[in-house]
Amino acid sequence: MTLFQEFLALVVIICSFSACTNTTIERTSEATAVPAIATSTYSEPSLASSSTVYFSYDNYNINSTGSEKIKSLASIVKENGLNVRVEGHCDERGTREYNLALGEKRANAIAELLIINGVSSSNITTVSYGEEKPESRGSNEKSWSKNRRALIKTS
Repeated sequence: MTLFQEFLALVVIICSFSACTNTTIERTSEATAVPAIATSTYSEPSLASSSTVYFSYDNYNINSTGSEKIKSLASIVKENGLNVRVEGHCDERGTREYNLALGEKRANAIAELLIINGVSSSNITTVSYGEEKPESRGSNEKSWSKNRRALIKTS
C-alpha cells in the first residue's frame, strides 16, 4: 500500500468517527412513547388547569404547591370515581433512557401522593414520555422549566 493510499484510508476512518459525514440526526416529538396499559381512553385535556405539577431540574420531589394541587385533585377523583393517568415529562437534557426513568419517577411520585390522599391504586396508571412531548420548544431555562412536569389526565 502506498503512502497516499494509507493516508486516504486514515481519512476515511477518521471521517467515519467524526462529524465529517453528511448524516444529520433530528429530534422529533413523533417518537414512540412508552405506552400506558389501560382499558379506557384518556382525555387529552388535563383534569383542570391545576393538574400540572412542575419539578426542579433532575428532581422528582413534589414541592408544597404541588402537594396542595394533588390533594385537591385527589378529592375530585375520589368524589367522581374517575380513573387517572399520570404522565411524567422531562426537559431535553440527559439521555433518552435517563429522561424516561426520571419521567417515570415523577409520575410515580404523583401516583403515590394520590394514593396517600385516598385514590385507589386501581384507578391510577402512570406513563413516562421523558423528553418526547415537550410543552415548550427551546433550549433555555424558560422552556426547560415548563417541560419538567407531570400531568394528570382523566378518563
